[in-house]
Amino acid sequence: MSERVTVIIRGLEVYGRHGVVDAEQELGQRFVVDLELELLRCQGVTSDALADTVDYAALAASVAGIVAGPPQRLLEHVAGRIADRALAEPLAQRVLVELRKPHVALAQTVRETAVRIERVRSSTYWLGLGSNLGDRLANLQGLVDALRDGGVQIEAISPVYDTAPREITDQPAFLNAVVRVRTELAPPALLAVAKRAERRLGRTGGGVRFGPRPADCDIVFWDGGIWREADLEIPHPRLTERRFVLIPLLDLGPELVHPDGRALAACDAALDPAEQPVRPWPDGVLG
Repeated sequence: MSERVTVIIRGLEVYGRHGVVDAEQELGQRFVVDLELELLRCQGVTSDALADTVDYAALAASVAGIVAGPPQRLLEHVAGRIADRALAEPLAQRVLVELRKPHVALAQTVRETAVRIERVRSSTYWLGLGSNLGDRLANLQGLVDALRDGGVQIEAISPVYDTAPREITDQPAFLNAVVRVRTELAPPALLAVAKRAERRLGRTGGGVRFGPRPADCDIVFWDGGIWREADLEIPHPRLTERRFVLIPLLDLGPELVHPDGRALAACDAALDPAEQPVRPWPDGVLG
């Protein structure tokens, strides 16, 4: 079941001193804020816990503080600050802010002026790429190309590594890499792009789990903390056990820390390189 939850604050009235005309900043007037904050997810629907949603009382207080704060010349600037504050909520995905000025100093008669601004949160993800069938390097490049074609911004690509298979060892060696991407897509939507990329490279449903495959594209980490759904967990549940993911991931983010507090570099150092050989692949790079 697909579900979207939007937290709405409508008709928040605050006295402020914003405007291009000096008198507006000296005398002040009433401003009205409408805000709609669409959430990435909301477990509060089932848990009934405030921690699993957005505390709209705290958000309203923060917005009121912005409007009542130091005078600004433009409504656009104030609305932008409100949008930034709303998107700072950990669960936020999209915000729509309307800031209205009911009493505006114009020669014409108008009921009010207003500014509406919409912003969508952009997140950073790290995706693990793998292939051990066919032209492995070409398959990895094909995954990168497919992600771009899916509207995902590729920010950085790790070196390529030749790695030993894990759970099922009687299969060809893999080539692995990690890409760091930036996108406005929520995790389920990005997962759909990743799975389409796999299918484009010839991976079909079925087959042996952990077995040979022409293309593998997994979300292994992101800047949004923990995400848990039936078909997607971020960070990847086996991230800290796999050198073939950790090494290229650390190439792109040596400072990364797991949400449980463990430095990923320390997780890698705890693994035995002899048991999980990972070798640089000098015969090509991804672009």
